[in-house]
Amino acid sequence: MKKLNYIFIFVLILFFGSQVLKGQTDVLYSNSGMNAEVFNPALIENNNMLNMQMLARRQWVGFPDAPKVEQFSLSTFFDNRSMGLKLTVNNQTVGKEITRKLNLAYAYRIYLDSEMSLDMGLSAGMYQRLIEFSKLVFFDGNEPLIRPDESYLRPDFDFGLHFIAYDFAFGYASNHITTLGRDASISRIPIHQHIYTYYLFRLSYEAQLRGGLSFHQQGPIQYLHADLQLFVNKLQAGIGWRNKDAFIIKAGLRTSEIIEIVYSYDVGVNRFANFNSGTHEFGVKLRLARKSNAYLSPRFMDY
Repeated sequence: MKKLNYIFIFVLILFFGSQVLKGQTDVLYSNSGMNAEVFNPALIENNNMLNMQMLARRQWVGFPDAPKVEQFSLSTFFDNRSMGLKLTVNNQTVGKEITRKLNLAYAYRIYLDSEMSLDMGLSAGMYQRLIEFSKLVFFDGNEPLIRPDESYLRPDFDFGLHFIAYDFAFGYASNHITTLGRDASISRIPIHQHIYTYYLFRLSYEAQLRGGLSFHQQGPIQYLHADLQLFVNKLQAGIGWRNKDAFIIKAGLRTSEIIEIVYSYDVGVNRFANFNSGTHEFGVKLRLARKSNAYLSPRFMDY
């Protein structure tokens, strides 16, 4: 049997952790504040605003068919009803494998006292997985057994918890829980589990330092992520580390109470770093008034 183009195979082997076609995993974002909002349906910013978030990640820049992802979410929290809603659309490409997701999340908040709360969230939706066999490149260009493209549509459900106590936060989320008890396959994304915690150090009236640690299990792949981020007035700067993967440099700017822009650059720490020029990630968040008397009261621990 003729061999597939070595670049495509190499990408798959690296990304799936030598589990080729065993189920694509979700991309983890390096901007930790926005990352938790992506995978935890319980985490919705409570600011009486309509929050619009856009993220784009380009992994392994310079390497053919490298992973890339775009995400858009729209969320709002109704404090008088202790509930929030979040709509998320995601498009992720790895080589000739494409995953598109659409989810609607519902979160409910329980106030334990004035500085303590527990949010519980559920999301439901669908994801489509498309394998473009017709676009694979073969060595001699004369493969007689080219498979047709394959497309799969599956229901998708997530669950999450987010606890805040003064300047401390803890969260847990489980994604793609319909795969529980089943083996991941070309048509099914493996179950993902995330545990994270943050603490906010209030250095002064204008400066805060947030330290965080998170653990992510995505099928056979596991990551430990450490994060430190400084907020001074409108400026943000931070560093991060993801074991066996990358050292992260981050920066951000809140140009106004409406617009927040973040950027991160991943410096690879494994042998594959020699074959690409790193990973770039951009994020934009817009906070729009729902009504004329809306107010903005940002909470760093809501992340």
